[in-house]
Amino acid sequence: MNGKFWPVFFWVAAVYNFIAGLPSLLAPTLSAASMGIPPYAPQHIIVAQLAGALICLFGIGYAIVAMKTPGGRDIVILGLIGKLGVCVLVIGHLIWGHVPQLLVLAAAGDFLFAIAFAVYLKGGSRATAA
Repeated sequence: MNGKFWPVFFWVAAVYNFIAGLPSLLAPTLSAASMGIPPYAPQHIIVAQLAGALICLFGIGYAIVAMKTPGGRDIVILGLIGKLGVCVLVIGHLIWGHVPQLLVLAAAGDFLFAIAFAVYLKGGSRATAA
């Protein structure tokens, strides 16, 4: 992959995370309704907002990787763990009950990003130099 692929890819990953995280952070009640889940109890809104904040935080991390700053590889390792974690949780909830279709779609996207993150990490120094 050429030298421009990975920075563009990680900018896309950053935007993906912001699209996923900002609704829960800024409008958790509206976000729940759009996913077809019952409204949050007032005391649970903070949980949705914390999740949205963490998703956006990973987006900031991917932007840092896109800018080729030192430590990017470690951020990608955390991102890979996070994305695989999302996939495992969604699969578990699919087995135990139901999950909103939008969340299944997001987890599928996370799985594809996880594959790409693994390819990036497997590339070693060539990937970080690209």
